Amino acid sequence: MNRNQEYAALLAELEQTPEALEHTVGRALDRQNDSRKKRRLFGIPAGSLAACFLGFMLLVNLFPPFARACGNLPVLRELAKAVAWSPSLSAAVENEYVQPIVGQSQTVNSITATIEYVIVDMKQLNVYYTLESRQYPQLEAESHAVLPGEPGGCSTSSGSFGTPNGELRSARIDFIEREIPETLDFQLKVYAGHSEEEPVAPVPVEEADPFDIPDSEPEYLAEFTFPLELDPTFTAKGELFPVDAVFELDGRTVSITEAEVYPTHMRLNIHTDPDNDAWLTGLDFYMEDETGHQFRPSTNGILSTGMTGGSDDSIIWLDSPYFEGSKSLTLHITRAEWLDKTAPRTRLDLRKGTAENLPEGIRFLKAEEHDRGWVVSFLADIKGEHTMFGLFQHTFWDEAGQAHDITWESSSYGYEDPATGERVDFDSVFTAEYPLENYHGDTAYLEPLFNHVTVFDIPIAIPIR
Repeated sequence: MNRNQEYAALLAELEQTPEALEHTVGRALDRQNDSRKKRRLFGIPAGSLAACFLGFMLLVNLFPPFARACGNLPVLRELAKAVAWSPSLSAAVENEYVQPIVGQSQTVNSITATIEYVIVDMKQLNVYYTLESRQYPQLEAESHAVLPGEPGGCSTSSGSFGTPNGELRSARIDFIEREIPETLDFQLKVYAGHSEEEPVAPVPVEEADPFDIPDSEPEYLAEFTFPLELDPTFTAKGELFPVDAVFELDGRTVSITEAEVYPTHMRLNIHTDPDNDAWLTGLDFYMEDETGHQFRPSTNGILSTGMTGGSDDSIIWLDSPYFEGSKSLTLHITRAEWLDKTAPRTRLDLRKGTAENLPEGIRFLKAEEHDRGWVVSFLADIKGEHTMFGLFQHTFWDEAGQAHDITWESSSYGYEDPATGERVDFDSVFTAEYPLENYHGDTAYLEPLFNHVTVFDIPIAIPIR
């Protein structure tokens, strides 16, 4: 019996887990204060009480999993709070689909990192951990998964920036072209953050250098490597079924070939006809079952892959119907982005501040020349369920056709016209800025990520199951 099985067996002896996690916590606390049980306590012989107490003390001291289980009710409550943003993960917790991690705590440079839980299936791993330190009031961490065999094949994201020390943090690891292994190393690189008591001093605008890459690699205070053994009971969970739905979208042929349903998320594999005159580069969508329950695009992670110019195959990510018992599923498409296969590049006259062949809904704001090159800015509409999204590839070309790299871009909500002072609301537009470093030519060419957008007032409905 491994540590996870040992933990599960001992925890099962403590109590029978109810249907919902919140009820589990509440009932456990209620049992602790139940006056009827207190009254029964007086009828138990003192010798029996002493024997029970001795047995309990032996379990606590000889079996760390038992001791950890006894103290885990507050952490379970924290886990429910940590997954509240995700319907899929909340459903997983409510359905007891959680693997506790026992004995995974390390201390380096007065910083203690502890792995508490994972929620895992065949294609996704969510790791929940804490960072604690008396020396550093606020800690942040970068996470990374090291897989056995060939490197790559996964993408890591985190939504825990700013989490106070001692509270649960999370990292999400998506496996794109491979299934999750049963063992892997989870790595953390920890650095000092800024607490509310010590906010970051703003850099004066006149001193800010637009060519300095923001959030460059920090000074790491501690590094941790945790070997994780994932229970095959969880890593084998998932269902793949054919869909073979062919439909017209904006007069172009699109098909959904198959669906993948996992406890943590759902994926739809999409293929566009190579004879289409444009590539599909973006979608807004939601799924609905026969009860009207909706499953939205995934949050805090991958939304889609493959939706770029030159690709006919892509995948979209949604919340999962795994625990809902849905009998039928229908995809509703509300917005589509396209890139014409013969579309010319966007031409910028940097000296005159003009642009040709801009994508639909994009406005060229300005071009400013600095000692280290040009900085070009654009205004973009927020449509459908998009927030801020990319506008151009990270390569630009000069008049002679030579390619140059764009090392980063920045975006911000809203816009205020410097000439009129007119402000546009933050939920309607965003601004995007691209530095063309070490470039002082008069003309630059950018590669759009899309050039046409269609919003469907009546969503396109596609039966999935």
